[in-house]
Amino acid sequence: MLKPQSFVQPIKNNRNYNLTPEIILWRAVIVRTILDALDIDIHAWGFSRRVIVSDAKKWFVENNEDFELTCDYANLKSWFVVKLYNRIKVRNAKKLFENKNLNKFLLEYLCTFTEEE
Repeated sequence: MLKPQSFVQPIKNNRNYNLTPEIILWRAVIVRTILDALDIDIHAWGFSRRVIVSDAKKWFVENNEDFELTCDYANLKSWFVVKLYNRIKVRNAKKLFENKNLNKFLLEYLCTFTEEE
């Protein structure tokens, strides 16, 4: 778990010290979109749910300016996020993380990177 004191008093060689609350927020947006694209933990039904899943999947298969901008705000490279999404999709994370908090796991994982090069 990220500790708030790492933002206030960065420790030398602490990888989290460059993570501002805004960067964490944008990384949470990326995590939410990954979960939406995988149809995990969506609180909508029927047509609305299908639209959410479809729109989220478009982020990872099309050249999307909003996706590029979100990755830039999150201080991550878009190719890295797409690679992460594809790895999770191939490994069937929906079944693998059944009854577990994939949202928390992904956000904490993404926050271990100060900037992916």
